[in-house]
Amino acid sequence: MRGVTDSAPDLPPPWTPRQRGAWYRGISVAALILAALSWLLARLIWLPFLFGLFFFLVAGLIAGAVGFRLAKPARPVPPVRIRVAVVVLSLFATVLTVLFEFRHFRDIAIGDPPRFADARNAVVAAGGSLKDLSARAANAFEKALSNHWPPGGTGGYILWSIRSGSLPIEVDGHTEKVVTTHSGILWPGRTLLAAVLIAAGLWAGLESLRSATPVNNILPLGEEYIEDDG
Repeated sequence: MRGVTDSAPDLPPPWTPRQRGAWYRGISVAALILAALSWLLARLIWLPFLFGLFFFLVAGLIAGAVGFRLAKPARPVPPVRIRVAVVVLSLFATVLTVLFEFRHFRDIAIGDPPRFADARNAVVAAGGSLKDLSARAANAFEKALSNHWPPGGTGGYILWSIRSGSLPIEVDGHTEKVVTTHSGILWPGRTLLAAVLIAAGLWAGLESLRSATPVNNILPLGEEYIEDDG
C-alpha cells in the first residue's frame, strides 16, 4: 500500500515590520488624498449630464498611484488585503463626499441666484448684506429638513433627495420652492456609481502589489520594469 503525502499549500511569508509599515503608510496617504479631494468632488458632482462622475475615477487613480508608490516595499500583498483596503477607502471617500455635498448645497447653492430673487431685491433695496441673506437661507433650509425629513442634517438631506427633491423654504417672508436636480432614484444611483468609480481607480493603482516582482501599476501583472528608488 503506497503512502500518500499531502503537500501543504504555499503560503506567503509573514510580513516584516518594514513591509507592514510600508503598507499602512501607503493606505493612510491614499485616504488623506481622498479626504482632500472629496471637498472638490462634492462640487464637481453637479456638472451637467453627470459628467462630474468622471472625476471620481480620476480621484481613485491619483490616490491609488500614490498609495502604490509608498506601499511597494510591502510586496507581495495578499489580494484579499488589497480588496478590503479598496472597499474601505472607497466607502470612506463616498461618505465624506456626501457630507461635503450637503454642506455645499446648504451653504452655497441655496442662497445663490436665481433662488430667492424677491428676498434678494428687498435686501439690496434696504442696503442689507446678501451674505447674511445666504446664511438665513441656509438656516431655513436646515430647519425645514429637520421638520419635514427628520433627523435633518445630512441624513435628512439624503432622505429628501431620494423621496422628494422639492422643499418650500421661507426667507424674510418670501417663500420659494427649492429643488435639486439629483432626486429620486438618480441620487442613490449616481452616489453608488461614484463609489464604484473610486474603487475602480484605487484597484487599478494598487492591484500590482499582489506581485512579489517589481512591476509598474500600468504594466501587465508580473512584467518587470526598471525601478528608480533614488
